[in-house]
Amino acid sequence: MIDYIYQGGWFMLPLLICSVLLISIVIERFWFLQKRLVVPNGVLNNFVRLVKTEKISITQQESFSTTSSLGALLVVAYKYKDKPRISLEEKISEKAADIKLDLERNLNMLGIIASISPLLGLLGTVVGMIKAFREIAQHSFVGSKQTGLASGVSEALLTTAGGLCIGIPALIFYSLFRGKVQGLVAELEAASTHIMALLAAQYKRASISKARAGKQKSETSRPAD
Repeated sequence: MIDYIYQGGWFMLPLLICSVLLISIVIERFWFLQKRLVVPNGVLNNFVRLVKTEKISITQQESFSTTSSLGALLVVAYKYKDKPRISLEEKISEKAADIKLDLERNLNMLGIIASISPLLGLLGTVVGMIKAFREIAQHSFVGSKQTGLASGVSEALLTTAGGLCIGIPALIFYSLFRGKVQGLVAELEAASTHIMALLAAQYKRASISKARAGKQKSETSRPAD
């Protein structure tokens, strides 16, 4: 493998950098996009149960926020539960956008690697072929020299092979991670819709109860005729 890198010329250097970036991004995304870190099972049900009892302490909120992205989204919704529905939707949308941005981090770089790696390999091959044909034009190749020419052409093709070996896995992982992000975002949206409806219903009930209490208080304090 090391011999192939040396034989491919200096065009193998950017391809080597792309391969290192590819491996790093794939490992990082595989870890970060685990379901247990984004939308773990049971978090929504536990949070809804606590909301219904109206007993979520600061410690519990911090625990939800630090354990998963869904927990952080639910805590933001809970913090603004006493706001009108429009304000609640805005805060949830802002937090959901931040989470989506984190989930999509480095995916664009992965797409760029998938696109440019084959092109870098092709460029290296083209440059190598230009050199080979220039040698043909300047010298007469017979006997053993023909073997040397064939060796030069094969070395030029190494960059194309290297570019494809990097670009194809990069494209596969890009599509895989993109689909996984879409699935996780869909689950986050479903959870946010559920908790938002629950909190909005609680806010409406609290507003009605407050209005009734105020009306009763005013009637009690009214002087008798």
